[in-house]
Amino acid sequence: MKPMVVAVTLAVLLGGCAGAGKDVSPAGSIEEAKALWQSRGVMGYEVTIEQTCFCPPDLLQPMRVTVREGKVIDIEGLEQPLNHPDILDERRLTIEGLLDLVEQARGSADKLLVEYDPHYGFPASLEVDYSPFIADDEFSYRLTDFQAY
Repeated sequence: MKPMVVAVTLAVLLGGCAGAGKDVSPAGSIEEAKALWQSRGVMGYEVTIEQTCFCPPDLLQPMRVTVREGKVIDIEGLEQPLNHPDILDERRLTIEGLLDLVEQARGSADKLLVEYDPHYGFPASLEVDYSPFIADDEFSYRLTDFQAY
């Protein structure tokens, strides 16, 4: 009986640590992330971006985004054609734009979770909720398959 109590207690205590290591308050680390990104001197890249938002279903799929000199030059839906590409905020589809978004959100968002890529410094995952009292204002991004040119 005692080992069971110890195991349950440990599970509860360790469960409380879940998520430790996430940059819940990016103060200090956003500056480091921007500096790391800039130090890499990446002029062009491709990245797969998945977003969650209150938006049409075709925008809730993985999208392959090609960026050259800070400008989006191509967006491809990986599961279906993009029917609403005109409502995408292209600034949020670039590394520079997402880094700026983190910097802006850290002063005004109720919830901001960021995990940075350790080699390039870009936000590999980002969750923002400006107000817990407003439905559908939250969004997230996940970046994978990054290739620099």
